[in-house]
Amino acid sequence: MINNIYEGANQGINEIKLKALLTEHEKRNINPLIRTLMPPSEIGSITVVDQIVLLSLVRLASSRRIIEIGTYLGYSTALLAMNSSAKIFSIDLPKVEKSQKSFDEQLVRSDGNYNDDFLRSEQNNRGEIYLDYLIFEERGRISFVKSDSTLINFQKEFEYADFVFIDGGHESSIVEKDTLNARSIVTNGVIVWHDFGSKIHNDVSSFLLEEKDRKIFHVLGSLCAFEIIGELNISLES
Repeated sequence: MINNIYEGANQGINEIKLKALLTEHEKRNINPLIRTLMPPSEIGSITVVDQIVLLSLVRLASSRRIIEIGTYLGYSTALLAMNSSAKIFSIDLPKVEKSQKSFDEQLVRSDGNYNDDFLRSEQNNRGEIYLDYLIFEERGRISFVKSDSTLINFQKEFEYADFVFIDGGHESSIVEKDTLNARSIVTNGVIVWHDFGSKIHNDVSSFLLEEKDRKIFHVLGSLCAFEIIGELNISLES
């Protein structure tokens, strides 16, 4: 059993099953109803398992203030808004003139840097298309921050957060900076990294595997790893 002070957890990566989060969800009698959209077919979006990991953690942390690094097309942004009452800040790069560049799909699926270029182009050209499905109240809780996340003073810009979803640039230096920024404002909450175990974005895994002095959890079958910060009462059965 891993309790709120992580008794029994190892430093470094701890592999857990999705059932651990679902069991804790059920133990608390949290409303099991969720709202979602059909899983997106776009390259770079999140899987159904990733969605359940995010929603479980948001609800277990009773999140009221969420920072998302990497808006992309707004699917996870919409998911978080539909299933919480939190204020959400979503960060992505400023818009530039639309690009007509075409991308090789095989390279997009096999080369991490090329994939990131593709994702930036898609976000810039198409925008946050999934927010069109939100109701007015949900959309009103979302603020977009158009900036390089590594250049933002998180303490000054956001003050605090109880949930941070890191899914922006995948280079090691960016992941490290986004992580430092997240930890600077989360004193009692959860930080989630996407693309842990990705076959093309290896720097996310490499960075977290080096975090040997932290307790990081990876949900098997997902691309999500997370860290519980503070004294949240989240118990996980391995």
